[in-house]
Amino acid sequence: MDVIIIFLILFIVGILIGVGVYYYREKEEQKTYKIIEMEIIENLKELKPYVAPDEDREYTKEFDLVEIALSYDIEDIIVVNDEGLVIATTLKDADEVGAIASSIFEYIKKLCGNIKKVVIFKEDSYLYIYPLKLYGENLYVIIESKIVLDVIEEKEILKRIMGVLKKYFSTITTIEEKIPEEPLLSI
Repeated sequence: MDVIIIFLILFIVGILIGVGVYYYREKEEQKTYKIIEMEIIENLKELKPYVAPDEDREYTKEFDLVEIALSYDIEDIIVVNDEGLVIATTLKDADEVGAIASSIFEYIKKLCGNIKKVVIFKEDSYLYIYPLKLYGENLYVIIESKIVLDVIEEKEILKRIMGVLKKYFSTITTIEEKIPEEPLLSI
């Protein structure tokens, strides 16, 4: 009888230890997955400038717009003002593309009147041009994508881009607040 009781106690203790080890391993595995996931995200951010679908393009190391581009499978994002000057971009040399795209939008707007966006199908990609007004500034968001964006994705992308742009514009307004209105030198 004593042997059976000892066997049952050891059996129950063994099961409890086995379950404990199993849950401990699962917890460690989840931690490992999270660490690997974070490393992959960081490596993707580092690789974005070097993994260019077009060898002629060189990418920036700013990660605000790069994260948006990676999460929606977008090739490039360029934000320009109404004069065609680049404000934010995923490309290092986006001046020409930005100026041309803003001119295209303005030309089509003159022909067709009030338009919300322009979509241009190129050989293997789509070029989207959206007008945007932020803090009284007329801006254009130019998105190049290999896939067609649906309306819901467009709204999400533009909302996230607006969040990034608000960061850029908020630093400008704080700089303007620090500039004294009186001249520093008076003669």
